[in-house]
Amino acid sequence: MKAMILAAGYGTRLRPVTYTLPKPIVPLAGRPLMGWAVEALLAAGISDFVVNLHHLPEPIERYLRDRYAGRARFEFSFEPEILGTGGGVRKVRPLLENDSEFFLVNGDTIQFPPYDALRAVRASRDALAALTLRHPPEGDRFTPVYFDDGAITGFGKGTGEALMFSGTHLISNRIFDYLPDKDFSGIVDEVYQPLIERGRERIAGVVDDGIWFDIGTPQRYMTASRTLLDLMVRGQLPIPSETRVDGDSLIHDTANVSGSISRSIAGERSVIEGGLTDTVVWDDCRIEPGAKLDGCIVAHGVEIESAIELRNVLICRDDPAIPRDGEHRFEHGLVLRDI
Repeated sequence: MKAMILAAGYGTRLRPVTYTLPKPIVPLAGRPLMGWAVEALLAAGISDFVVNLHHLPEPIERYLRDRYAGRARFEFSFEPEILGTGGGVRKVRPLLENDSEFFLVNGDTIQFPPYDALRAVRASRDALAALTLRHPPEGDRFTPVYFDDGAITGFGKGTGEALMFSGTHLISNRIFDYLPDKDFSGIVDEVYQPLIERGRERIAGVVDDGIWFDIGTPQRYMTASRTLLDLMVRGQLPIPSETRVDGDSLIHDTANVSGSISRSIAGERSVIEGGLTDTVVWDDCRIEPGAKLDGCIVAHGVEIESAIELRNVLICRDDPAIPRDGEHRFEHGLVLRDI
C-alpha cells in the first residue's frame, strides 16, 4: 500500500522563509514538517511514498532520500505548473492504480490520523474515500463538511453535523474512473461533491479531534511549536531522534547552549550564547552573548549580534531571493517579519 504526500505548494503565508526554503522542510519541534507526516505513516505500516513537488523541489527530495534511506521508498512527481489535488493524483496514476487503495495526506499539516479507522470505515461501506474530520477550533474559518451517520453528505452544504476536513484521505483506486480529463482539478469540488449529489458513490468519514495543526502562518507555527514542546517536556509525545529535553526546552544533540534558554528550541549545530525565551532557533544559527530573543522564530543560518533585543519577530538572513517589496523590515543585516 502507498501514500501520496502533497508537497507542491509555495508556502506564501510563511514568507520570507519560503522564498529560500520549501515549506515542507521548515523545521518544527525537532523535525521538518514533512517528517511528521512520514513518521506517522511509517508507524501505520506505510513505507512506499509518492510525493508531488513544484517550489524548490531539490531540498525536499534530498531530505527524504537521506533521512529515510533504508526505511522508506520515495517516487517524485514534479509539476511544472501546480495541478491541484485531483490533477496531482491523476498525473501519478501509473504509480497508484495497481493498489486497491492509497492514502493522500498534506506534507505541511501536523496530525496523527486514525489510519486503521479510515481503512475500516471505507471497507465497511465500500466507500470511494474515507476522510478525517474534526470539530473546528472556535472562531476559525473553514468550509463546513456535513457528516451524518458515518457518511459525508456534502461540502459547504448538506445534512448532519458541520465539521472540518483535516486533510487526510484514504482513497479507492476507483477514483481514476472519476478524475476530470484535464491537467488541473480539485478532488473535493470536482469529484467528491458531484458524486455525493448524484448518489453514485459514498464518501465516508472518521471524526478525530486529536493533535492537529495547519502550519500556515508564523502565528500558527508558534502555536504548534509551543504545544508540541509542552507535550514533549511532559513526556506525552515522543521526542524526535537526536534531540533531548533539557528543563523546559528541546535541544538538538549537535547544538551548543551556554546562554540562558527557557521554553525554547535549539536546532542542529546552532550556538546559543545569549538568552532565549519562548523562541525557536533553527539550524546553523549563532546567538551571541548579550542578545535577547523573546517569542521569536530564527530561521536557518541567522547570526544575532550582541546587545540586540528582539521580540515577536520572524528572523531570516538577508538573501537576494527576498524581494524589497515593503512587506518586511531589513535591519541589522537581517530580514524581520512581525509575528
